[in-house]
Amino acid sequence: MTADVFPWDQFGLAVIAGCLIVFVLAALKRQWTIWAMLAGLANLPFAFMNAAAPFRGALDPEYVGYGMGMVRAAPGAEVAAFAGFMLVGGLASALIAVLNQPGARNYLIVGFNSVVLLITTPSLLDSAANGFRGVRVEFGEYLQFAGFSAFAFEFALITLPVIYSLMWAWGRASKS
Repeated sequence: MTADVFPWDQFGLAVIAGCLIVFVLAALKRQWTIWAMLAGLANLPFAFMNAAAPFRGALDPEYVGYGMGMVRAAPGAEVAAFAGFMLVGGLASALIAVLNQPGARNYLIVGFNSVVLLITTPSLLDSAANGFRGVRVEFGEYLQFAGFSAFAFEFALITLPVIYSLMWAWGRASKS
């Protein structure tokens, strides 16, 4: 079986399931508050959205590349590195938040959320100024949408939760 015919959608679902199991196991420790859980849930989608891309980027020479906000990664090592950063950063931030411990580890969430805002916010502001043209959300080849619905999706499900998570983590980090 070659990388271009590998069932990447099923592989991605398996990675998502693994991330979800790890998150639930951390949540079962019951150290979280509702605010910590919200911060964790704000970061978990980044792991989910990048479940298969790092692996496919590294193994499939026919992979088209990757884009998120202002970042465009060429096929191969660039996709693997950037999507891998998003997968690991999203899951690590979600776990740190749900474990709800004060201290310096929360700066990882602050850093990750800052990177997400730096790469997504300029393109959202630009697309809003241009009548929502150029905003496109793609989850593989099968689920894609554009325009105002893509803008609303990105703003409500990415930007606002990330701003909340960054502010929450900053407060937890300063309580060391």
